[in-house]
Amino acid sequence: MKKKWLELIIKVREGLAEDAAARMFEAGASAVEEREGAGGAFVLITHIALEDGATRKLRRVEALLAAMGVGKSAITLRNIEDQDWVARSRGHFKGEAYGERLWVRPPWDERETPPGRIELVLEPGLAFGTGRHPSTHLALLAVEDQCTRTPPERMVDLGCGSGILGVAALLFGARRVTAFDLDPAAVAETTALAERNGVGERMTALGTTLTQAALEDWWGRVDFIAANIFLDALRELAAPIHGALASGGRAVLSGIGYEGADTLARVFEEAGFTVEGTNRIEEWASVEVVKP
Repeated sequence: MKKKWLELIIKVREGLAEDAAARMFEAGASAVEEREGAGGAFVLITHIALEDGATRKLRRVEALLAAMGVGKSAITLRNIEDQDWVARSRGHFKGEAYGERLWVRPPWDERETPPGRIELVLEPGLAFGTGRHPSTHLALLAVEDQCTRTPPERMVDLGCGSGILGVAALLFGARRVTAFDLDPAAVAETTALAERNGVGERMTALGTTLTQAALEDWWGRVDFIAANIFLDALRELAAPIHGALASGGRAVLSGIGYEGADTLARVFEEAGFTVEGTNRIEEWASVEVVKP
C-alpha cells in the first residue's frame, strides 16, 4: 500500500517565496516545490507524511507562515499518495555558506566547497533543520563561535531535528555530542547525518528530553548546549539546562521571535544564568547565556 501524504499548496507574493520555503523545510515538510502563479504570485507545494506527528508538523508550518503574514486562507490542503517529493524539489535546495567556516550542501550539489570552509552534506528530509531558517542560522553562528573559542568536550543538541547543529559542532572540533528529540524521525535523521559526515562514532541521539537520568555521568559537566526549539519549551527547560551545564558552560537558545527574547532572558536570569547577549536575524532571535 502506498504511503499517504498531506499536500499543502500555499500562495505567497514573490518577495516571500524563498523565506516561506525555508520555513516549511524547517517545520518538517518533506520538500518544497516552487511554481510561478498568476499576477506575480508564487505557489509553494510541500508534503507532510500522514503518520504520528503529522498534525504537529502542520500546525508548525501554519504558525511559521502566519508569523510572516501568510494566513490559513492562503493554504490549500489535500490528501494524496506517495511520490518522490525530495527529487522534485532538488532545484530549490543548493549549497550555502553559514558564518565564516561552514558550507552546507545537499548531495546533488557537487560544486566545489569554497576555500576555507568545512563541508556538511545534508539531504532535506522529514526532520527540522536545514540551516536555511533564521533560527537555525542563529544557532549555527553560536555553534561556530563556541567551537572557535574552545571546542566543547561535551555538547548537547536539544531538539536536534536533522542534527545539523551537533554535526556542525563535531566538524568544528567538538569531541562528543548527545542529541535529544522527541520525534523518532529526528533521532533517525540525526544519526544518519552524523554517519554521512564521518562523525557518527562521536554522536549519540536519544528520543527523550533532557534529564539527569538521560545524561548519566554528563550531568553537571556539559560545556555547551544548543537548543533551537520554542519559547514555551525553552522556559520549561531552563532548570534542566542549568543542571546539565558545568560551571562556565554556555548555551544558545534559539527558535524564538525577537519579541520574546527579553522574556526568555529574564527566565534564564531567574534560573541562575548570566545573559551574554541576544542576536537577531529578521524577526527571529537567539539568547546566549552562561552558567556562573
